[in-house]
Amino acid sequence: MLAICTGAAPVMSIEQAAGARAISDAEIEKARGKGSRGSEGSEGSEVGIAVVDTQRKKQFFYNEKKLFPMQSVCKLPVSIAILRLADAGKLSVKDKITVRKADVLTIHSPIKKAIKGKQSDFSIRNLITRSICDSDNTTCDILISRAGGAAAVTRLLEEADVKGVRIDRPEGKLQPDSLKIETFLGDPRDTTSPEAMVDLLQKLYSGKLLSKKSTALILQDMFNCQTGQNRIKAGLPAGWTLAHKTGTGRDVSGQNAGTNDVGVAVGPAGETIYFAIFVKGSKAKIEAREALMAKVAAKACAGEL
Repeated sequence: MLAICTGAAPVMSIEQAAGARAISDAEIEKARGKGSRGSEGSEGSEVGIAVVDTQRKKQFFYNEKKLFPMQSVCKLPVSIAILRLADAGKLSVKDKITVRKADVLTIHSPIKKAIKGKQSDFSIRNLITRSICDSDNTTCDILISRAGGAAAVTRLLEEADVKGVRIDRPEGKLQPDSLKIETFLGDPRDTTSPEAMVDLLQKLYSGKLLSKKSTALILQDMFNCQTGQNRIKAGLPAGWTLAHKTGTGRDVSGQNAGTNDVGVAVGPAGETIYFAIFVKGSKAKIEAREALMAKVAAKACAGEL
């Protein structure tokens, strides 16, 4: 049985947070890649962090209002939009959708191996699981289409009072666009802010976005997400679990489009800490980007924010 948190802590800026800076500028710059070979200036690189500890009422924010490309984090709000349609009786998660092997995207689509022959039918429930747990790009685009398109997904989120989370393009369009790295990093499409994502997570976990059944369904997938083992999850103490969604963009000319991890960490006594960590345009190795996320998680769980 999943324990659902009913309280949402108020948002405050980093300047309002009590105590010294939990994460140093040096650690943040290391994740950006500033000062490393070939990274002079780290143009376009930014780190964004939002952490809310509801039990201790501690928070840490850094660039919390800046926009970051979601990459595969988008699959979380897309799935929420689909489940809101299910809750409204406009579709059923048991509905089957035919997926043709010829239509599978070439960019990270594990579903291709599950298609028997030229095509196979998959339930919407299965497509959500593949989108969240496997970060499958083809299933994400199918769900966007089933919701009525990217604009419809954003509209469904806005109707649920989810602000600052934009879905503008399917993965089949977004991923090729990301190869134009300089333009992509400044593009407001398909972005969110750490602050907005933490707000979404709190509303989701507290049951304010979906029915009890749909909330349990998506949280089950988020708890089962196996990507990003070296990110937030690596910083959690024994006995803690994580419901999360990662996003990882491609490297273009030594610069990464985006490396992200967002979710809620649940402690053995039901403690809840919400995380939204984004790194865009970094020239650092992925190990440095992920190490920062693990450090933030470890500090948060230790109450050292």
